[in-house]
Order: sequence, then C-alpha cells, then structure tokens
Amino acid sequence: MVPEPKIIDAALRACRRLNDFASTVRILEVVKDKAGPHKEIYPYVIQELRPTLNELGISTPEELGLDKV
Repeated sequence: MVPEPKIIDAALRACRRLNDFASTVRILEVVKDKAGPHKEIYPYVIQELRPTLNELGISTPEELGLDKV
C-alpha cells in the first residue's frame, strides 16, 4: 500500500525541516518499493510531488543514480 502524495509531501517537508537528506531519499525508495509490480504508481507519485521536490531541492533516487546500485 502506497501512501497518498499529500502524506509523502508532509514527510518530505518534515525531513527537510530536520535537514535530513538521507531520509528523504529513503522515503522515495520505499515508495518505489511499495509500488511493487504496479509500475504506473511510482511515476504518478513523483509527478504529483515534483513541485515539492523542486521547492525543497530534493533529487529522486533516479536523478542521483541510486537506482542502478
């Protein structure tokens, strides 16, 4: 079960307030993992979170190259 983008948004903002970049990346990794076989969910979540990611200066794991590890 993947949380709504609004909930993920709040979690990312909390991590940013605490200046905890590692947790922001981990949250996004967990969302991708939770989406599992439903490949359309993760791109939708990222699309909905894109304004927040840009505002907070957060990169996705794919942008950081962590999806290839």
